[in-house]
Amino acid sequence: MSLPMGITERRTREREQRRQDILDAAWAVAEEVGWPTFSVERVAARAELGRATVYGYFESLDALLEALAEAALAMLSDRVAEAEGLPEALDVPLRLSQKHPAAFALLFQQGAVDARPAFSTAALARARAEARQILGALHRLGTKSRAALPEDAAAAQAFLAGIAMAGVAVPELSSSTPLRRRWQDFCLAVGLQQPTDAAAPKPPEK
Repeated sequence: MSLPMGITERRTREREQRRQDILDAAWAVAEEVGWPTFSVERVAARAELGRATVYGYFESLDALLEALAEAALAMLSDRVAEAEGLPEALDVPLRLSQKHPAAFALLFQQGAVDARPAFSTAALARARAEARQILGALHRLGTKSRAALPEDAAAAQAFLAGIAMAGVAVPELSSSTPLRRRWQDFCLAVGLQQPTDAAAPKPPEK
């Protein structure tokens, strides 16, 4: 026969659940109305809690947004880690933008999210930099697949991130997987290949 759960443990679990409920409500608000009209008041209403209760868990809008950015980073990181190969990994930003547009916008679309100071804090800047670093992990898959990449690691990471983000930015690529694969293959196979000495034009004979 198991012992009854201790009061302290039960309260801790209840508080963790309430915190998660608030975050779930925050994501629902962000997805429904967008970041420009996102507010603690809207989140409290969605969670059916008083505003003071929400502030009891997140002391400010800044703190709430920081927690949401951490959750968005976890989504991004998990999807990159679960990718079976480079094509699937390159599609991670697109899939995130489709399934969780608010999370994608918070990490990658700073200028289009909101002009309020809470959306330009040092904590959010760090989260956005970490998101770029997570995309940089695609370099490992690119090297494994023997893709044509710049020799410099930082340049290779930027190159792969650019290919991935193009799948989000260009409607024709985002809506067509075959076309997107052709774009990726073109960039990785011939985009940076340099002519060999044999293929280089010969100087005219004197």
